[in-house]
Amino acid sequence: MKKSVLFAIIILTTFTGFLLAGLSLQYFTAKTINDGILIEWKTSDEGNTTKFEIERSASNPDNFIFIKSISASGNNSYYSYQDNAVNFKGGSSSIYFYRLKCIDASGNYTYSNSISVMHSISGIKNTWGSIKAIFR
Repeated sequence: MKKSVLFAIIILTTFTGFLLAGLSLQYFTAKTINDGILIEWKTSDEGNTTKFEIERSASNPDNFIFIKSISASGNNSYYSYQDNAVNFKGGSSSIYFYRLKCIDASGNYTYSNSISVMHSISGIKNTWGSIKAIFR
């Protein structure tokens, strides 16, 4: 089930309750937090999953790159990662896409659905950044 929620300048996409080859994800979300993007997910059953790899794509849902590997903890686990390596191309906001690569003990893997988030900075931070750039 896909839900899209709009909070002022943040677009939050959440996927809930889906099954990936023995792995059951309760949810997978991403949202703007400070200068980065917080990615969170929770499992109910991890089956034979040994690790998760977080992948990101900027402005395009087709060019994913690896950003972080996290070991699986077992059933009913909560995971989070703050992606602070995001930047703003051509303004004060950018759209990012994330997905999970779920890898089992045999090296087999499957991907979650991708989620998107619009990452924005406040007008104050944007103005301050412009002022600092003048004096460099």
